[in-house]
Amino acid sequence: DEDEDEDEIEERSIVLHEDKKYYKYAEEIYDKDVETLVEMEDTQPISEPILAAIDKLKISIYDEIPAYSFSREFLVSMLEHTELIRNVAVIGHLHHGKTNILDMLVQQTHEKKWNLADNDRYTDSLILEQERKISLKSTPISLVLQNSIGKSYLCNFIDTPGHVNFSDEVSTSLRVCDGVILVVDVAEGIMLQTERLLKHALEARVAVTLFINKIDRLILEL
Repeated sequence: DEDEDEDEIEERSIVLHEDKKYYKYAEEIYDKDVETLVEMEDTQPISEPILAAIDKLKISIYDEIPAYSFSREFLVSMLEHTELIRNVAVIGHLHHGKTNILDMLVQQTHEKKWNLADNDRYTDSLILEQERKISLKSTPISLVLQNSIGKSYLCNFIDTPGHVNFSDEVSTSLRVCDGVILVVDVAEGIMLQTERLLKHALEARVAVTLFINKIDRLILEL
């Protein structure tokens, strides 16, 4: 009982701040034969940040925009005539050829020509999109196109992702568009994501144009 009383008194005793012991000494934790080194100062200079910032983060693969086959002044002047502007979203299931369709339009309206077989995917401008070969973000692009009688229109296309995990990108694009181009692979047909996107387009009350793509697969594969 006396020992318990002494322990209780010791616990309740007043200890000065300089005599307080918050942590155990290294000798109490490790053996006396173990050599311990205590670093009192930081070896990293205060002028150097703990996490250094990236000097130059490259996100896009295109540093310069290729020259158009039409003048940029003409494109800007068409913005004043809203009746000549068309906002169109290109939607469809994954790998049904949405980005490749826009690549063909870009090739026809730019001075820079490239081989479409190389699959450059002009609207997949993010490095991550090029590496994974899939569209991750909706990418807008403005082109001046002509109809069958040669009248020019300013077409604002939006290349949308086809993966179901990025359906929010498609839903957002539908709210700013006048119509959509629904791309369907002729060999695979209507997929579940195709039905979902068509439902979203009808709920948004936009005009729907069906685009049957990859007809060559009927000859090469079937």
